[in-house]
Amino acid sequence: MKNIFISALLFLFTFSQVTAQEQEEVVAQTITLSLADAIAQGLENNYSIRIEAQNVEIAKTNNTLENAGLFPSLSVNTGWNHQWSQALGSSLGSITPDVKTQFTIFNGFQVWINKAQLEELQHFSEGNAQIVIENTIKDIIVGYYEALLEQNRLEVAQRLAQLSQERYDYTNSQKELGQKVTYDVLQAKVAWFEDRKTALEQKNILQVKLRELNFIMGVPEAEQVFYNLTEDFEAVEKDYILQDLIERLNADNSTLKNQYVNQIIKQKDIELAKAAFMPQVTGNASINYTDQYVVGSGIPNFMVDGINGSVGVTLSLPIYMGGSRRRAKQIATINKQIADIETAQMSHSLNNQMMQVYDTYVLQREILDLAEEQVATAQLNLDMSTERYRNGQINSFNLRDVQIQYLNAQNSRLSAIFNLIATNTEIVRLTGGIVDAYGNQ
Repeated sequence: MKNIFISALLFLFTFSQVTAQEQEEVVAQTITLSLADAIAQGLENNYSIRIEAQNVEIAKTNNTLENAGLFPSLSVNTGWNHQWSQALGSSLGSITPDVKTQFTIFNGFQVWINKAQLEELQHFSEGNAQIVIENTIKDIIVGYYEALLEQNRLEVAQRLAQLSQERYDYTNSQKELGQKVTYDVLQAKVAWFEDRKTALEQKNILQVKLRELNFIMGVPEAEQVFYNLTEDFEAVEKDYILQDLIERLNADNSTLKNQYVNQIIKQKDIELAKAAFMPQVTGNASINYTDQYVVGSGIPNFMVDGINGSVGVTLSLPIYMGGSRRRAKQIATINKQIADIETAQMSHSLNNQMMQVYDTYVLQREILDLAEEQVATAQLNLDMSTERYRNGQINSFNLRDVQIQYLNAQNSRLSAIFNLIATNTEIVRLTGGIVDAYGNQ
């Protein structure tokens, strides 16, 4: 009896502390948030997406014919030369501005290979951005439903706390009638305090998940709020066919498609290495104007003022360069082989991942069916046990066990729903359809 009373005091003290802390906190603004709104905000504000967008801009800036080396170089120069003679007491000077240009006539088609590679590098950067977008959408969906999971768990905990309060009120009224003793009242009170404490802890878990959702969405700290999530917490059950999923993965998976682009880039490296063995023809042209001046006399001046120009062509036949070109070709070929192996490994890994996710999805559907039956049984057992407790057929310990079973059954059902939603989201992402399914909501 003494231990029960002490436990009740401890629960009351803990509950009072938590309640006091809550009252001291600043109440955050709460707004409604649908999944579509969460995804829209995330696509606009997410840090990783914004970084990848800048990387795409860099790739677009590099993807030009100028950067590939098609256009000639042009420079404007001015030369000044001054000579003097102490013996003759005179000096001679000249100022020569000129314009020079150099251009490539033929270099083994390197310009067009470079341009094609820059094009693929832009595609590769855009592919990386697509992957980041897909992963962000998945993270937002999972984060949203994870918060919704905790919100539903909070409702269950609050419901159990309400049942415990009703039990405590009933037991207390029965004590006043002489049908219950103080021990029964303390038992009911301890259970009530424990359930209230569980509900408060669950509320804190929900707030943490909402903070995490804010971060994924890229909401600044000063603008963060607590959301009232509006989506229904329901499982997505679809009759997938494994072979169809694998075919869609191999055709549309963004990670795999981007790896194919990487293979093309490595092939362009080989073509550039081969082009280095080709002869090169370059041209140059220049035009200048000479303006001379003489101070004093005694120095002969053979320079003539006026405009001069020149045009030239250079043919280069690379014969031997210390084996650097051969090594560059070998390394480029090896890098292409590595990219091919990586592609095969990635394809194998993704297909294996899809089979695992599919098996998990099928199993989780069965688990959800069992969880639904478990909740129905636990609810019926709770109703019957509550009635039997009121009739004195079972004691408070038996009723408490039934309440805990009900809480565990509800939480298991909610977890099963969330797991099925998360697994379905992963299937949609792997098959390359997550942007079409959620990005345009």
